[in-house]
Amino acid sequence: MGYFKQACAEIFEEIKRKNPKTQHELNQIKLMILSKYKSNGQLKQIPKNADIYFAAPDEERENFKELLSLKPVRTISGVAPIALMSESYPCPHTMKGIGPCTYCPGGPGSVFGDVPQSYTGKEPSTRRAIRNNYDPYLVVFNRLEHYVAMGKVPDKAEVIIQGGTFTFFPKAYQEYFVKYALKAMNDFSKLFFDENGNLDILKFKKFFELPRIMDEEDKRIKRIQQKLIYIKNLDLNDLEVRKKTEDLFFEDNFFDLNNVKINNGKIYIALGKIKNNQQNGINVSTQNEALDIIENKIQNPNTLAIKNIQNKLKNEDNKNLTLQQVQKENETSFIRCVGLTIETKSDFGKLYHGNLMLELGCTRVEIGIQSIYNDVLEATNRGNTVNDNIDSIRILKDLGFKINAHYMPGLPLTTKEMDLNGLRQLLENSDYKPDMLKIYPCMVMEGTKLYEDWKAGKFTPLTTKEAAEIIAEAKQFVPEYVRIVRIQRDIPTYVTSSGVDRTNLRQYVEKLCIEKNIKCRCIRCREAGFHIKNNKKINFNNIQTIITEYEASNGKEFFIAAEDLENDVLFGFCRLRFPSQFLREEITKDSALIRELHVYSSAVQIGKRSQDSFQHRGIGKNLLAKAEEITKQHGKNKIVVLSGIGAREYFRKFEYELEGVYMAKGL
Repeated sequence: MGYFKQACAEIFEEIKRKNPKTQHELNQIKLMILSKYKSNGQLKQIPKNADIYFAAPDEERENFKELLSLKPVRTISGVAPIALMSESYPCPHTMKGIGPCTYCPGGPGSVFGDVPQSYTGKEPSTRRAIRNNYDPYLVVFNRLEHYVAMGKVPDKAEVIIQGGTFTFFPKAYQEYFVKYALKAMNDFSKLFFDENGNLDILKFKKFFELPRIMDEEDKRIKRIQQKLIYIKNLDLNDLEVRKKTEDLFFEDNFFDLNNVKINNGKIYIALGKIKNNQQNGINVSTQNEALDIIENKIQNPNTLAIKNIQNKLKNEDNKNLTLQQVQKENETSFIRCVGLTIETKSDFGKLYHGNLMLELGCTRVEIGIQSIYNDVLEATNRGNTVNDNIDSIRILKDLGFKINAHYMPGLPLTTKEMDLNGLRQLLENSDYKPDMLKIYPCMVMEGTKLYEDWKAGKFTPLTTKEAAEIIAEAKQFVPEYVRIVRIQRDIPTYVTSSGVDRTNLRQYVEKLCIEKNIKCRCIRCREAGFHIKNNKKINFNNIQTIITEYEASNGKEFFIAAEDLENDVLFGFCRLRFPSQFLREEITKDSALIRELHVYSSAVQIGKRSQDSFQHRGIGKNLLAKAEEITKQHGKNKIVVLSGIGAREYFRKFEYELEGVYMAKGL
C-alpha cells in the first residue's frame, strides 16, 4: 500500500474511533495523521474527503457519507451545476475589425495562449476544459465523477456553456457541443446507475480507478480519458454493445495505456456502431499533429482557431447521432439536463440566435450588458449599442428565456455615481429588469488595450474597497425577483495586473451591508437552502404564496413566490410572463409564458423525498397551479413553458405536452 492510500486508511480508522461531527473536527484528525507523513516527506498532497471516502471499506463507507461530502453549496439550490468551456474562437466584433473589448483577455493567440475569449486559462472551468481537450463529453464525465465522489447524486444537472460568444460559433459546432454534453449524462447513467437510480459503487470505483494513487494521478486521468474516447460515439442503448463495453472496461487489467491499440480490430469489430469502423473520436496527440501541419502554413491565430473547430467537427462528430435523438433520451435518463445556459453578446442575441438556442435546449441566456452608456460601450470596443442590449433582452424574454445580465463597474469614462446609476437603471428601468445579475468590477489584465492604457497612466481601475462600496450601495435597489449570482469574475488575482485584488469580494460587500444597515432581498440572500446551511430560522409550515407584478421589456411579469414571510425565506418561485410580441407559432396572442419554475433547497433525487430538503413536497405543483389561475383570470387560454429537456417529464405529469421546443397546455 502506498503512503497516500495508507494515510487515507489511517484517517478513516481515526474517524471511526472519534466519530467527528463537524468539518473542523475532521480537519483536526487529518492534521494529526498527516503530520507524521509530511515530516518525513512521504506525502506530497493532502488527501481530499473523497479519497478518504473511497479508501474506506464498502460496508462502512455509508456511515460517514455526509461527513465526507464536500461543497454542499454546489447543490444547495436544487441542481448540480456543470460549467463547460467552449474552444478558443475569435469574437464576432474582432472579425469585423472592431474588437476585442479593451478589457477582454484571452482568445486565439493571446498572451495566455490559445484560450477562450474573455478567459485566462487559469479559471477552474477553463483548466478542466484544457485538461480534457475542450471535449464536452469528457468534461461532463469528469464533473459527474466529482459529484458522485463527493457523495452527491447529480441527477438534476444544469449546464452552463462559457467561453465568449457561443452563438457566433458554427451552428454545427453548437449542436456538436450540446449533443455530446447530453450524451455524457445519458451514458454515465447507463454505466453506473440501475433503473431505480442506485449507484453501482464497484463499477464506479473500477472505471475511475478509485481510491486514487497520487503519484500516478496524471496516468489515471489519461487512462480514463482514453476509455471515454473509445465509448464517446458508441450506442449504449444497444444492449449487446453495452454488454461488451462493460465487459471491456469493468474486467480486471483490461485497459493498458501503454498499448492504446490493444485488441485493435477486435475491439472495434466487437463493439461496432462506430462511424466508418474507425476509432471512436480522435486522440489528443493525433489532433495536435494535424494542427501542427496547419500551423506551418497559417500564422493567423484566428484562422487557426477556425481550422481547429473544422478539424474537430470532421474527426469527432458522429453525424449518424443527432442532437434530437440525444435530447429525447435525456428526457427520461437518470441524469437529466434540467437547465442549459449560453453566454452571448446582445448583437448575437436577437431573434435568429434565440431560435437557434431554443433548438439546442437552452433555457437561460447570459448577456454581457457591461454598461448602460453608449459612449462607454464605444470607447471599450464593445461592438454593440445600448439599443442592442434592450432589444435583445426583450426578444429573449418574449421567447421564454431567463435573462442573466452581466454588468461591469469601473469601466473607462465612468465614475462611482455613473456606476451606481447604471446598476440602479439596470434593476429599475423596465427596458432591462433582468432575472439574474452578475457584477464584474473591471480588472486590468495583460494583453488587453486597457493594460496598455493602465501602464501609460491613462486608466485607473476600481480598488477592492471602491468596488465593494458600489456593490453594497446597489444592493438596496435589488428587487426580490432578481438573483445576484456573482460579484466577481472567477479569475485568480495572480493573473490580474490591477483592480480588485481579493477573491472574497462578496465577504467585503456583506460586511459593508451590515455596517450600513443595508438588507439585500435578492433571491440568493433569501433562498431556503442558504438559510439551512447558515442555521437560520425557517418554517416550512408557514409557506404563503406572494405575487409580485411588474412591467418589463414591454411585457407583464408575475413573480409567484412561495415564502415564509416571518423569516423572509424563499422556498421557490415561478416566473410568468405575458409577452410583448409573439415571435413563434407556439406562442399565440392568448398565450402566457412560464420562463422559470424553481424550488430552492438541497437537491433531492428525482422521485424521492428528504427530511432535509423542500423539493418534491408539492411546492412546484402549487406554484404551477397559481400561474395557470392567473393566466385564466386575464382571459388567456394557453400556457407555454420553456422547460429544461430533463424537466419535460415533470410538466407531463400536469398534462403539458411537447409542442415544438416548448411544453404547452391549453386552459
